[in-house]
Amino acid sequence: MSVSTPSLPPLLCMKSGKTYSLYTYKNGWNAKLGRSYRIPGSTKAVGKIKDGASLGEIVWKDDFIEQHPELNDFIAFRNGKGTIEFKQIEDTEKLISLKEALNAKRYAAGATWVFDNLIADTPLSKALKETFGTNNINKKILSLAYFLNISDSNVTSRYEVFADTHRLPWQKTMTASAICRLFQNITSDKIDQFMSKLSSFTKLRDDDNNKTEYYALDSTSISTYSQNLSKAEYGHNKDGDKTPQINVLMVVNQLTGEPVYYRTYSGNIPDMSTVNHYLNEMSRLELNNNAVLVADKGYSNIRNIHRFYQSKVSFLLNMRTSFAVCKNLFNEARIHLFDPITYDESIGNNVYTTEINWSYPINFKHNCKRTPREKELMFVHIYYSREIYNAHEKTIHSNIAKVARMLQENKPLSSESKYIKDTFLIENKDEENDVITYSTNRDALDKYLQMKGVRILVSDTVKDPIEAYKAYFDRNEVEYAFNLYKQRLSGTRMRVSSNASLEGKAFVQFIATSLAIMLRRRINNALKTSEKLKLRYDSEQIVIDKLDTIEVTKFELGSYYSEVVGPIKDLLNAMNIQIPSEEVNQEEYEEDTAADEEDLIEDEIAKTEGKSDFDILK
Repeated sequence: MSVSTPSLPPLLCMKSGKTYSLYTYKNGWNAKLGRSYRIPGSTKAVGKIKDGASLGEIVWKDDFIEQHPELNDFIAFRNGKGTIEFKQIEDTEKLISLKEALNAKRYAAGATWVFDNLIADTPLSKALKETFGTNNINKKILSLAYFLNISDSNVTSRYEVFADTHRLPWQKTMTASAICRLFQNITSDKIDQFMSKLSSFTKLRDDDNNKTEYYALDSTSISTYSQNLSKAEYGHNKDGDKTPQINVLMVVNQLTGEPVYYRTYSGNIPDMSTVNHYLNEMSRLELNNNAVLVADKGYSNIRNIHRFYQSKVSFLLNMRTSFAVCKNLFNEARIHLFDPITYDESIGNNVYTTEINWSYPINFKHNCKRTPREKELMFVHIYYSREIYNAHEKTIHSNIAKVARMLQENKPLSSESKYIKDTFLIENKDEENDVITYSTNRDALDKYLQMKGVRILVSDTVKDPIEAYKAYFDRNEVEYAFNLYKQRLSGTRMRVSSNASLEGKAFVQFIATSLAIMLRRRINNALKTSEKLKLRYDSEQIVIDKLDTIEVTKFELGSYYSEVVGPIKDLLNAMNIQIPSEEVNQEEYEEDTAADEEDLIEDEIAKTEGKSDFDILK
C-alpha cells in the first residue's frame, strides 16, 4: 500500500564531533538589512546520519517522529544533492533481519533497571541533571555508582569490563584515565551547586507533604595512606586504624533513603563540632528546617542542644546516659519505669515520658554581664530493656568470676582482666592463715549496671515515645549504609593521591551510598506491606544478584527484556517498580558520539554564520 511521502520542515545538516546531525530552525526578517537571519536558540537536533557519514540513512529522534508519525513507514536517506530521499518500508522489512539478530548484544539489566526507577523524578536525579548535565557527566556518575553497588570488585580500573556486560545510563566505555578526568571535573564548586539544587528540589517536594519528615545524620571516617590530601588528618578513627583519615557526613530522609546533605571534612574534626557548621549550612542552602534531625550520641551534648533551640531546628537525640542530667532524669523516673504497666510490647521496652523546661542562652551579641536565657519545652523519653540489662549483667558476672579464678590460680592477667580486678574485686587478706580471697565490690557493680538497658531520647517536638523510638531506630539505616560504604564501595581506603581527584571520587561514592540506602529502604518498606516476601533484613546483595540475571537484548531497532517471574516479580511489584517490558521497544539510551552537541550547536552556528559547513535540505 502506498503512503504519502513525509512533509518535513527545512533542515540543516552539520558535522558535530564525529557525526553529521540534522536540525530544525526558524528564520526571522531583518527589515533594516533587508535580509533574513536565523533566530538564535531556535535550532534543535532532530536526527543524525548513521555510521558518522555525511550521506546515508537518517536515524530520527523519538520526539521528532512523534511530530511526524508518517516517518515510521519510511527509511530516509540524505543524498549527494543535499536532499532527503524516502523509501517506503515493506512489511517484510519491519522484521528483524538475520544480520541484526546476529549483531544483537545482551546486557545484565535488572539491577540497573531498579536503580533507574529508584531515582526517577527524585530531587537527587534532578539535581544531578541540572548540575552535571553538560557532556552527560550525570549519566557517567550514575553509571559508576551503579558499578560500585553491583560489582563484586569496587576498583574503578575494572569498570570497563563491567560496562561491557551491563545496561547503564552511559553505555559507552570509560577507561581508567577517563574516570580520573571525570573525578577531577567534579569540583568543590560544582558539588556546592549540586547541594543547592538538591536542597531546592527537596524543599519543593517536602512543602507538599504534611507528614513529619525525619532526617538521619551520621558520619564516618575513611583512612588513607596518601601524604598529599589536605583533608587527611589524624583523628578518632571509628575502626581503630592508626592512619590519617578523611571524615564524611551525610543527612538522609529516613523514609525514602534519599540524600539531603553531604560533605567531606578534615579527619581531626570530632562529630560534636560538626553540628554548628551543618546548622549554618541549613540556613545558607535553605534546607528543610521543618524536618526533625535524628542523631546518635556522638552529636548529643548540652552545647549542641542549645544550638538546635537557638536555630529553631527540630531534633531527636540519643543522649549519653553517663551525663549527670541523664542520671538525674533516670532516678526520677525509676519508680515508673520499672512498673510492669509501662511495658510496651511493640518495642519490647518499658517506657516513660516526662516534660521539662530546657534553659538555653539567647544567641545574639549583648552587653549584659550575664547571658540572657530562654526556656523551651523538651520531651524526655526514657526506655528500659530488661533483656539488654540481663545480657550486661550476665556478661559482667561471668567476667568477674573468671578473673577471680585466675587470681586464685596465680595466672597472668590481660589488661582487660586487670581492669575487672581493680574495679569490681575486693582483696581480702587472712593474715593468720596467710590466705587471700576475693569478693565482689557491690557498690562498683551496682554503679556499672545502673544505666544498662536504659536509653534516653530527647526532642523539642516529638511527643509520642513510640514514634520517637521507631524514628531513632530508622536512623540506623544510615549507619548501616556507611558500613556498606566502607566495606563494599571502596570507602575503607580513599584510593586517590591528589586533592583534584579526592572530591570527585568521594562524591561518586556518596551517590553510590545514596542508592544503597534508597534500595534498602524500598526493600524494607516492601517487606512490611507484602505477605509473600520472605527476605533477610540484610538481603540487598542477594536481591541485586538475583536482579542481575534479568537480561536486555539490544539490537538496531530497539531492545527487549527477558522474563521476570517468581519472587523477583513479587518483589518488584511490592517495591512499586514497573516490570521491564518483554516487548520490542525503542532503545532507551541515545548513543550520540558528540557528547553535548545541543550546547555547542549555537556556538558553531555563530562561527560559521551559515557558510559552506551547512547544507540546506529542501
